[in-house]
Amino acid sequence: MKDTSQPPKAVRINSWGFETDTPGRRSRIPLFGVFLILFGLLLAAGQLFKVAEIGASALFLALGIVLLLVWVRDHSDAALYIGILVTALALSDLLTGAGVIRGSGWGALFLGVGVLAIAPMRAHAGRNWGWPVVLGALLCLWGGSDVATSYTNVDVGRLLGPALLVLLGIWIVSRTRR
Repeated sequence: MKDTSQPPKAVRINSWGFETDTPGRRSRIPLFGVFLILFGLLLAAGQLFKVAEIGASALFLALGIVLLLVWVRDHSDAALYIGILVTALALSDLLTGAGVIRGSGWGALFLGVGVLAIAPMRAHAGRNWGWPVVLGALLCLWGGSDVATSYTNVDVGRLLGPALLVLLGIWIVSRTRR
């Protein structure tokens, strides 16, 4: 015998998707996992084909730019830091592979410039900007000395240590005079 005391239940499907009902939470693709998959495939292709190496650099440059655009949209620190890292290193590899620049040190130099670019972004957000300036300056000095050495006959790297000591001394003297 059928129980007719309860009305029949109906199911209504509005749409199919990967969205949750919780407000404020969005389903996100794990970008790091996608990055690792692409990175592994492109490294394998780069070992087999020279053209694939330049194509891989261009693809990673595009990925870095996409991560920077994600930072603009979401203000995610992880997207900013990984985007700058990927963009700087991919740009260095792309320009070197295309023959636009030559020599070593370009990756460190571009990475230093990218880390230096983080400082005003952090300052605008009201946070401390000291570590990006220090790390970016060190990377720029390291990469710049390698680039200068590859373009000149002077080993600029040997002058880097004494130059850092002079700059440290100037900083200490100017700080105690205040």
